[in-house]
Amino acid sequence: MLIGKSVMPTNDSRSLSRYTKTAIVHKVIDITPEPEAPPRKVPVAQILAAAGKHRGALIAAGAVLFAGVIVLLALPHGARKRVAAAAPAQVAPAAAVTDQKIAQKAVPERPVLIELNLPTAVQQGLVECQWRGNGKDRLVMDARNTGDQPLRLHLGAGQLLASEDSTIVVLKSQTLDFAPRAERHEEFATVATSSANKVVGAEFHLSAGTLPDLDKLFAYVAAHPEADAGAVQTATLILTENLPLSAFAKFNELSAGAENIRESQDFKADTVDILSALGIIKDLGIDRPLAVTIDPQLEVEAMIDPNAHDLALSYYGINDEWSYWKNQLLEGDPSTRHYALYGIARFYPDIALQMLPKWARQESVSPVYRMSAVEALAQTGKPEAIPILRELEREFGGTSDLGHAAHLAANYLDEEFARSSGVAASLTSATQPRRQGALASAGN
Repeated sequence: MLIGKSVMPTNDSRSLSRYTKTAIVHKVIDITPEPEAPPRKVPVAQILAAAGKHRGALIAAGAVLFAGVIVLLALPHGARKRVAAAAPAQVAPAAAVTDQKIAQKAVPERPVLIELNLPTAVQQGLVECQWRGNGKDRLVMDARNTGDQPLRLHLGAGQLLASEDSTIVVLKSQTLDFAPRAERHEEFATVATSSANKVVGAEFHLSAGTLPDLDKLFAYVAAHPEADAGAVQTATLILTENLPLSAFAKFNELSAGAENIRESQDFKADTVDILSALGIIKDLGIDRPLAVTIDPQLEVEAMIDPNAHDLALSYYGINDEWSYWKNQLLEGDPSTRHYALYGIARFYPDIALQMLPKWARQESVSPVYRMSAVEALAQTGKPEAIPILRELEREFGGTSDLGHAAHLAANYLDEEFARSSGVAASLTSATQPRRQGALASAGN
């Protein structure tokens, strides 16, 4: 019962006494804490029963704890120190992070590599270039990186350059790396794009424009680095200007009985280079009409040229050479029919030694054939041809055209054999002391 809910009766001393005692008792009960319950005692039997129930788990835990203690005891003294010393490093990671940030800020940033085409870099002023070439097959570049960033510049095959009177084109693609402010000196292979080029040293500059006809040629050169430079130059002019054979050809003095051709000009080419150029163009799949192939002289010139002979057999698909020469002599083009006499002399010399003197003596034969027969005897390369030519010289007379031709042909062979003998004698005399020394050493 709460005190606030009690009502004290008036004028009743016993009631007052009784009320007072009740109130005091209630007050004591309200402020006195209840006594704590005594601790509950668990019987030992109950503990043993619980332990038996979980015996497997307790044994496993104990084994793990025991193994950990054994491992710690087995560690060397120094190892325990290292383990203990490593712990403080985890306490203050903030200092390590701060040091790392400071180190990162201290490393300077690497400049960004700029990669673009060389003509674009020249236009943007990133690089300065000076070019000098010979108008044909050689170009020199001196360049300087004008900035503080590294450059990787590409100069593509087909890039045109021009001087005051010549145009050339870069033959192979190049990639050039420039360090900041660095200079480079480079040489490039080029070809002339015009037979009118002046083959002299001159200053060149980059030129806009392309030559689509040469794209396949550049790809061929990239795939066949062994391609002959003379053949590639000739193929270039065939494709860019479609020139006739006379623009390229140069022939031996005795060839076809024709007058001596003047010394080769800047773009004159050996017969093997002309035929190689046509082979390259054929491999490129270009089959449009070419002026250089119209003249029948090229085929027979290639056939009588020892350097171009095998290539001519392949290019023209000639399987039976003797039939070719026979047909050329009897039914070939009238302007080149007599060329067969030179071919027979060079590649069938034994037959020529019997056949050509008859042609030279036959008065009913055209003078062109008779003259070619005399000159062709020198192409046999046989010492037996010399007395035959001396005999023809006497028969025709030294003042006649045929007699004079026989005289020159015989002298030509005499000089060739004398030169060959002199070279052989020089080689013999040069090796003789070494042989004697070797023999003396062997005797000792």
